[in-house]
Parts: sequence; C-alpha cells; structure tokens
Amino acid sequence: MVILPFRGKAETEEERLAHYYKKNYTWPINKFIPDTPGWSKLMQHRLRQVEEIEDRQDRFEGFVQTLSASFIQKNYTEYGFGLARAPEDLMVALRQGIQDGLAKGPELERSIDAITEPRPWFIKRPDLTKRVLTELQHYSETWVGMELTPVIAYGFRLYRNQSSLYVHVDKPETHVISFILHIDKSEDAEDWPILIEDFQGNTHEVTLTSGDILFYESSKCFHGRPRKFVGSWYTSVFVHYYPKYGYRNKFNGRDRVRAIPEHWQTTPTTHYEIPLDMHGTTLEEPTCPNGWCATEWSRKWSGPGEEGVWIDPVGRRIPFDPKAIVCEDQHEMCAEWASRKSNECETNAAYMMKNCKMSCGACGEPSRDEL
Repeated sequence: MVILPFRGKAETEEERLAHYYKKNYTWPINKFIPDTPGWSKLMQHRLRQVEEIEDRQDRFEGFVQTLSASFIQKNYTEYGFGLARAPEDLMVALRQGIQDGLAKGPELERSIDAITEPRPWFIKRPDLTKRVLTELQHYSETWVGMELTPVIAYGFRLYRNQSSLYVHVDKPETHVISFILHIDKSEDAEDWPILIEDFQGNTHEVTLTSGDILFYESSKCFHGRPRKFVGSWYTSVFVHYYPKYGYRNKFNGRDRVRAIPEHWQTTPTTHYEIPLDMHGTTLEEPTCPNGWCATEWSRKWSGPGEEGVWIDPVGRRIPFDPKAIVCEDQHEMCAEWASRKSNECETNAAYMMKNCKMSCGACGEPSRDEL
C-alpha cells in the first residue's frame, strides 16, 4: 500500500485507483486539453519521458506536473501566451525602484529548486509590486477575456551570472492567468530568452525588452529559462491571477494525481526517449544543449511589444485596449450552448468564458472562497 500525500487527509493507492476507474481514465491518454495535433504529440512525448524516469518519486512528480498541464487544466486562450506593452509611467517607477534597491544592497533570495546557482538577489518593494498587481489586472483580464482574482505580484528577483531556470508549470490552485513584466537588466547583460510551449505544440524562445509583458497560462504552458544567463543581473516581476467566478470552488488538487496511470510504480525497462530529470517539480533534459533539446529548433523572436495591440505566437497583432470587462453574452446562442449536457462552459472554456460570460455564470459577486 502506498500512501499518497495531499493537503488534508492522505489517500492510499487503492483509494486513488478507485477514483481512476470511476473517472474511466485509460492509458495511454488519447485526448488532451486542448486536443490539437501538436499539443497532443508534445504531451504524449513528455509522458513517455516521464514513464522512463528511474527514480519512483521523481516519476510520480513528473506524472503530476505533466498530467495537470496537459490533461486536467482547461485552456482559456488559443495559443496560451502573448506579448504586450506596459505603460511607461509605471515602468519609470519600476526601473527607479531597481536602481534604488541596488544602491542600498539587495539581499539573497531563498534557495529555490527551479533556479540553479548562484542564488538570485531580491529587492523588496511591496508598494511597487502591489501597484503592478492592481494597475495591470485589467490588462490580463482584457487579454484572456474574463474577470480575474488577483493572487500575487512577486519580485523583484534579480537573476545573476550563470543562473538558469528549469522548465516547469506553475501551481494550478492559483497561478492560472499570469504575466511576466521585464523591468531591466545590467549594461553587460546578454539577451536571455524565456522558453515557452504553445497549445499547438511549438516551442518559442522570446526575448523581452524592458516594459514588455508576456501574458501566459502559467499552469498549462511549460516555461523556463534553461539557457544560462550571462551578465551581472536581470530582473522581472511575476504576476498571477485565477478566474474570478467559480474556479476555486471547482478546483480539486487531487484530480492530477488520480489521473496517474496504474503502472506508475513499475520500474522502466526501456529508455527510448530523451532522458528527463526532475528537480522537485521542475524538468531538465540533461543530455541536451542548454538542458532542453528544443532550444535547438525553437522559434526565436523578440519584443518590444507595441501599444494598442498584443502579439500572438504566430505574429498576429490583435487590437488591445485594456479596460474593465463587461459581463455579457456576445452571441445569441450562448444560453442554448451553456444549457447543453456537453457542459460547453467547461469543455469549451476558451470560447465560452470569453463570449458567453453571462450564460456561463461568470458574472455577479464573487463567492466567499474567492474574496
């Protein structure tokens, strides 16, 4: 009997498998979310990599992270990320905050599994991070097309020379719709792209310039900075939200564990895939250049973002006028779609939560859980 840890009451393997069968899960998975050919191919590859991890605990964690991102979490946008531009008055204040912090002497950030040595510096400016969280919330809401609950704006972290950030997804409880706002870097710093996978199965490396906002679905899109940073320091702020209406009430952290296949404890007998190492909840391909093979063929592109548009991963410039979301239906068929037994508001969330907010119950006052 294996006892599986959870917040609250632990669950045995027998109890987990009972839920697995009740949900009619099968292996291998034949339908991912979203069910695009590229995403499905990429996630099938990653799950095969996970199956070949030797260490049982690492293999378990690899399943948890990959199944959560590929199969359990819903997507809310077509590609999973996009590039925009922050207002310049805010950026002036943020850049000055970094310079003030450097002059006073930054402290060392705590050790984090995802970040290789040396440990980053950290500048505490809660007045500025709160400003980012509140002033740019409507930017995120406009990008995703729904109201959001703010969680945290984390920073300012200053990565240092030779640091890297392992590939990972963020915690699905709260880090659902997020953005990275690049603030500044030292004069001697080289470009340091962020790697991110889109819902078509493509890998991108995006170089941000100061003032660029990278929106992304951070609990679904695997992302990181596997290339080593070259320079004295590089700093951004990391901002996270989740859907305002209903998300936390419906979220069940056990789902990503209950989807793990029956044979997860079986020691692998084949090693056909690119080896995958787990560092806590993060991933590395140690036999590949830069610790991640896709850096060799990724789509490489750069900011700056442009005012008045956001840029999607295929280069489209989509009109962008950040403002408060009006909660209403955009199509005459919304009520009918929402009432179907197919549960369109969840199974087709990317469209329905943007265009049928009223019929999907995404209007009104937040529940007590979401305050």
